[in-house]
Amino acid sequence: MVSNSSLNASSAVTADASSDLILMVTLFQGLPGVRYACFAALLLIYSATMLANLTLALVICLESSLRRPMFLLMALLSATDAVETTNLLPRIMANLVSRDSHVTVPECIAQMFFVHTGIRLQSFILTAMSVDRYVAVVHPLRYAALVSNVRVLRALLASVALATLPIFGYVAVASGLRYCRPMVTSSPNCDITIIGSLSCGDLYPSVIFTYVNIVTGIALPLLLVVAMYGLVFADLRRRRAGPSERSHRKAVHTCLSHLFVVAVFFAFIAFTFINGLNLYTIPRDVRFPLQILQYVVPPALNPVVYGLRTAEIRRAFVRLVTRRVAVA
Repeated sequence: MVSNSSLNASSAVTADASSDLILMVTLFQGLPGVRYACFAALLLIYSATMLANLTLALVICLESSLRRPMFLLMALLSATDAVETTNLLPRIMANLVSRDSHVTVPECIAQMFFVHTGIRLQSFILTAMSVDRYVAVVHPLRYAALVSNVRVLRALLASVALATLPIFGYVAVASGLRYCRPMVTSSPNCDITIIGSLSCGDLYPSVIFTYVNIVTGIALPLLLVVAMYGLVFADLRRRRAGPSERSHRKAVHTCLSHLFVVAVFFAFIAFTFINGLNLYTIPRDVRFPLQILQYVVPPALNPVVYGLRTAEIRRAFVRLVTRRVAVA
């Protein structure tokens, strides 16, 4: 736990408004053993998460039978998770074990850019997956006509543009801020609220960008996801009895698994949003670990739900390994 005196002392070191360095204060400053244990745990989780996500994406790309819209969306989600995790966890781990946990303002702005872009892109991919499930379950006979790999790739390009372009507004605002407060933050990562809290400039543009991005990148996708799965479950309930009851149970099980991933993702986003707006005070010793979990739990959970629990992906993985062993 970081005492107020140590935080104030750290603040004094970087209180110069002209400084280009931001001190990122971590937990357990006076307990090096605990910090190294946390570093080891995060390193293990990071390694396992990267291995699982990259393996899932690689299996889908290499196995021709999996080159279908839903699996391509899974691969895109895994790739996005890998990028988002790499953008954040290495810096958090470095701050835990390093004596110098400073970050430059340009590096902080760059991390902010990838954080917000990654969150929006993940939100759009999860939305596309919910639309795919809706068409597959409610309109199975029209699925091939409505959903294709080409349309998935077009949706990906549109999602990248919609996720990236608005965040350049954040970069423009953050780059023009005048920093006049102590360059110290107790957050494990950089975002627009952290950067804005260090300045004395006009934050009205960043507030506008924040609300617009929350509506377009989080709220609207969430509403669409809820609507799609609501329609799916309503359709399955109407047809739950009959000769295809077994397939309906399988569809319900699949959709519930996907909905669980969506709920976890948006729950952490909601926590970050509430925390950033300071709607209520969250103790730092609670807030800091929860912020880290936002970038640990969803990326680690996705390969389990979409990979290990999907029979086609498990069989494809076994076939690939078997072929590699046979060649060797």
